[in-house]
Amino acid sequence: MCKDRKTSVKFKLIISLKYHNEQYSMHFKFIRFLIITLIIILSYGFIIHKIIHFEELKTFKFWHLLNDLSNVFYLLLVLSLMLINWTIEAFKWQMLISKIQIISLSSAFKAVISGVTIGIITPNRIGEIGGRIAFLEKGKRTYGALTSGIGSYAQFIATIIMGVAGFIVFLLFFPDRLHINSFFNEITAFVLFMFLGLFLWSFYNVKKIIPALVKIPFFKKRSEQIQYLSRESRKSLSIILLLSIVRYTVFFTQFLILLYVFNVELTMLEGFVSITLTYLFMTIIPTTTLVELGLRGSLAIFFIGLFSDNIIGIVLASFFIWAINITIPAIIGSFFLIKNKQWQTIST
Repeated sequence: MCKDRKTSVKFKLIISLKYHNEQYSMHFKFIRFLIITLIIILSYGFIIHKIIHFEELKTFKFWHLLNDLSNVFYLLLVLSLMLINWTIEAFKWQMLISKIQIISLSSAFKAVISGVTIGIITPNRIGEIGGRIAFLEKGKRTYGALTSGIGSYAQFIATIIMGVAGFIVFLLFFPDRLHINSFFNEITAFVLFMFLGLFLWSFYNVKKIIPALVKIPFFKKRSEQIQYLSRESRKSLSIILLLSIVRYTVFFTQFLILLYVFNVELTMLEGFVSITLTYLFMTIIPTTTLVELGLRGSLAIFFIGLFSDNIIGIVLASFFIWAINITIPAIIGSFFLIKNKQWQTIST
């Protein structure tokens, strides 16, 4: 009789736990649905807001642009380069996490594009990491987040390398374009070189800066993952940096083509200087996605405006490269987010 009573109690307990687990699962799925829906609504809302409030676009006759077949070809080329741009980034991501989890290039591409969807509404597009690691298995996401940081840092260094090169070319070939003391320009070049050297050293010497990193509470809790990432070989890091430079070349080419499409006349040297300096200062000035387009336009007007007075063309080129490289991927990424079965808690 006693045994029957114990069995009955155990059975009821099991049923109760199963019921609560099912309730928790349904509750979690509902919350997950709300989060994804909110992200997509905010992303689309941000895109629509930017387009509606872009004054230059209201007076621009897009169909007139398409009347010229050469412009159609160039726009298709820029769209193709957008795919190449994000495919390179996906390949970088695939390489970086290969020691953590093996995924296909197509899955890496979906993760990267989904990251754009989330990143568009977060400061400094930090949400891109969350979108990517949502495609990883639970328990590997902290590693994935830190690994993603390596790829972002490599892209940052690539931008600094090209920006410093552009600044040197500017000083050598266009010293009279800015009425600033030449000594100040030389000091600026020296400081940029110093910082570039520091960035490159830290990129290849993670082991030497671990003692400083683990003193920071966020990294202290993740010392095991940092130690793991510090074992990344110099060859692997060099490949990631090279891919970052190639990717930079792709969106540099996009910008140059769009400036041509919108009748901003520049020589190749002028284009190299003005675009690399625009991206350099975009990178080193703290910003958020909400003001990124305005900052990009302002910097482009300043630097490209040193060589051309077609301000509307410069602003339109800045808008279209943002729309093509960020807006279109963000929209596509929203569908990947919806279909992603791995989208669970981001914690590890």
